[in-house]
Amino acid sequence: MSGEKNSVNETDLMAYVDGQLDDERRRIVEEHLTHNAEDAAAVARWRRQNEAIAALYAPAAGEVVPERLDVRRMSAERHWSAPRLAGFAAAAAVVFALGSLSGWFVRGDLGPVSGGQAGLVAEAVAAHSLYSGEVLHPVEVKATQEQHLSTWLSKRLDRPLNIPDLRTQGFSLVGGRLLPAGSKPAAQFMYEDEKGRRITLYIVPASNERETAFHYEKFDELEAFFWKDIHIDCAMVGNLPREELHQISLDAYAQLS
Repeated sequence: MSGEKNSVNETDLMAYVDGQLDDERRRIVEEHLTHNAEDAAAVARWRRQNEAIAALYAPAAGEVVPERLDVRRMSAERHWSAPRLAGFAAAAAVVFALGSLSGWFVRGDLGPVSGGQAGLVAEAVAAHSLYSGEVLHPVEVKATQEQHLSTWLSKRLDRPLNIPDLRTQGFSLVGGRLLPAGSKPAAQFMYEDEKGRRITLYIVPASNERETAFHYEKFDELEAFFWKDIHIDCAMVGNLPREELHQISLDAYAQLS
């Protein structure tokens, strides 16, 4: 019983980062961290993410969370572990709120974007920020099961998804995951190059808007290109030079069309 009481899992670590543990449990986690360098590194990384979110999105902290990003609604659509669900909802909500306050979504030099496109970018950037730094669980299904991943997400989005092969651009598939996007499902595919840089391709079922032009946005260190196709809306996100990400996005667009 004592061993079980003193065991520490990822939920404990995330609760520790968020200051949600009582004194006894906190001491157990701190003792665990002194002997587990990998978990200590993860805790440090999550704290840096929290600090970055707090610094960047503080002006939006008091805004009402949009209904489509409400945690209870997202949870009803798909059961996630509480820490990861809350993290995604919080990140998406603050990005969306900040965008609506500051006009971030019209800073791209390709022209203003619609409300639906703004929501797409907010969700894509939030998902990228949440998962691109993960070491142990960056994806739900790894690239070694690419065919299963494609079949599974095609079924969930109710349209065929051909996972783009970006190796000619220097990026190999890491894997993918299913995410909530309001009342719709979303697919996220993650890629990584030899330098360890990661980009993510975020896809949702197409909205009613027919705009197909590429749009570009920059938020802090992240670049994003997004576009609409007949059956899907897409966003490519990464911390890459603009032209490099543009070429990668064009390659993905050609393979998805």
